[in-house]
Amino acid sequence: MNNYRAILKRVGIVLIIVGILDIVYFFQVIPPESRSYSSSFFYLIAIGVLFLCGNLRAVPLVTWGSALLLSYFVTSLLILLPLRPAELWATEFRLDSVSFSLSLLYKIAEIVLLFWVYTQLRTTAVVRATVKSGYSASTPKLAFILGVVFVAVITGMMHFIRVGETGVKAVEIAQAQYGEVYKYHITGISWENGQVRASLIAYNKQEIKPVKVEWNSQ
Repeated sequence: MNNYRAILKRVGIVLIIVGILDIVYFFQVIPPESRSYSSSFFYLIAIGVLFLCGNLRAVPLVTWGSALLLSYFVTSLLILLPLRPAELWATEFRLDSVSFSLSLLYKIAEIVLLFWVYTQLRTTAVVRATVKSGYSASTPKLAFILGVVFVAVITGMMHFIRVGETGVKAVEIAQAQYGEVYKYHITGISWENGQVRASLIAYNKQEIKPVKVEWNSQ
């Protein structure tokens, strides 16, 4: 039975290391003007400490969460990435192949980490110990399903926005403000108090830059 403690300890150490590396990357690599508040590394460290202590209460929640995120990230790579123009991907790689490759490797590393954590927490020793302690240890089928559903919903929404009146309007305004020398790819749209705000990527063979436009829909 004590074998589960060794597994949880191993997972805990890895999560703490990843959390620390995430902190270093956040403060040392990302420019201050590009930072947005993120507490994911604190959660990783906190969960890692719990696992180091052999805490089984966190196992069902972390198993469910890792299944959800694993499903979401894998489905995103398979569905969302092809929706981005191939020309934009090619331009990004050509202009900054290092950053492009690192970004892709980071996404792959996230998937590998989630898969590893999930498989470790689904080992026989951990499952038996979790059940014996009175906690659920069933396969998180719903988490896997929800991960796919989330991506499908986002994909459907973005498709209808891009081909619909709002998407066309966003591109027209971007062309008027930033010029027709760029092609535009919509990455997000929000509505608030009659104001529509759209985020786009403007790109051509020489340059890629994020742009924002807004207009009154009333």
